[in-house]
Amino acid sequence: MARAECGFEGRPDELVQYGPTIVVRIGFSPEVSFDSGDRASLPSTQFFALVDTGASESCIDSAVAMELGLPVVDREMVAGVHGAAPANVHLAHIYIPAMDVWINGRFAGVHLQAGGQPHSALIGRDVLRHFTMVYDGPTGAVNIEEARRGSTPTRPSPPYQFKNPGFSNVPPTIGVASSPSHSSMSVA
Repeated sequence: MARAECGFEGRPDELVQYGPTIVVRIGFSPEVSFDSGDRASLPSTQFFALVDTGASESCIDSAVAMELGLPVVDREMVAGVHGAAPANVHLAHIYIPAMDVWINGRFAGVHLQAGGQPHSALIGRDVLRHFTMVYDGPTGAVNIEEARRGSTPTRPSPPYQFKNPGFSNVPPTIGVASSPSHSSMSVA
């Protein structure tokens, strides 16, 4: 079962400061079909992603998306705490090494780092709906793991596939390998 620590065990003040954070790799490989289950060859650069229960959809920092050359396939309105604004929509693969999880699809490019965030991506509820997360504020520990079979009757079996509202052309998919590696990370 895919499982990872994405908190700051023993450092609850850092959990408050940064939020649940996990290391990801981001890229795009045009030769990999989004629904094939094939794995993309991604750059080795690792980024921090916020595990964000407040985000309905996962997204990528706009500057990172442009730096990585992620293809822009659309432009949509996105809303956050500062209101709505137009954003580029990029095709991308996001890989979570600690869980051996792939997220493939369309991601809005949002201004995380320009707004002072240390994160390069947000893992939103569109992905989190397939996982169980335990947030232990007093200890700073946060664990995320693949939901147990049968715990969510409507959850499709791996590889997970779901459609985001308004993303009808390329539905994001999630793939979880059967033998994940376990690791944790921290923000210095």
